[in-house]
Amino acid sequence: MHGIAMTAISAHRRDHHGGFENAAGSGAEYVEIDVRRTGDGRLVAHHDRTVGRLPLARCTYERIRAAAGRPVPLLHEALEAIAGRALGHLDLKERGCEHETVELALDRLGPGRFVVTTRDPESIRLIKRDFPEVTTALSVGRALWERGAVRDLSPLAVVRRCGADMVAVNHRLARLGVLAKCARAGLPAMVWTVNAEPLMRRFLTDPRVAVLVTDHPRRALALRGSCAGGGPSHPPSADPDILADPSSTRSGRDGRGARTASGEPKLR
Repeated sequence: MHGIAMTAISAHRRDHHGGFENAAGSGAEYVEIDVRRTGDGRLVAHHDRTVGRLPLARCTYERIRAAAGRPVPLLHEALEAIAGRALGHLDLKERGCEHETVELALDRLGPGRFVVTTRDPESIRLIKRDFPEVTTALSVGRALWERGAVRDLSPLAVVRRCGADMVAVNHRLARLGVLAKCARAGLPAMVWTVNAEPLMRRFLTDPRVAVLVTDHPRRALALRGSCAGGGPSHPPSADPDILADPSSTRSGRDGRGARTASGEPKLR
């Protein structure tokens, strides 16, 4: 696939340890790890606020493990499962996890080997203030009934104020013009969570999309390869150059997303 613009793939929502191992082995460039804190202060890799109707924020880690009926990995365990095999896509689900998450990722994955996403602009601001070299993306795409949903249709002012390097856009908003706005502003985009095959094809061939987030990374990899005309895609081990210096990215006058000279996606 040399010389062909290639959208990176992030394997989404793998809450248990074996799932992270499998996601890292899928060939996806990124593995998404959702981050929350338990009532006794442990950082865990878990998507939802609750486990078996118990709120994570009010329960000890041991109680959560007992209620889950399956492993609930600590953040450092999830990071170790993907280290050296994939880049990290760390999605902060709540405020207050920023510094510990970044410090763990720097230690377990290494500098330039992860991106942090969150829908909280204040979390982005804190990370960029204290870890300016870390790549961040502001996530937009709340449900219509959630506070801030309307503002997600025009996110650029908030993105600029908090200092995010990228925008992580829900696929529905991407199709409503938000992807085009980001591209015109020179902001690379991650698009989530794309599981329908027609939408995968659409976004995998859209040069404005730097990263496609999906629950089906192997299918996305096969589609990416077929779209490129080279058969199934089997990318090499994750390359830290994907997480590049923002100053080295470029955006064309037609509003298309930033790429490296060789066509690989670069994150601002």
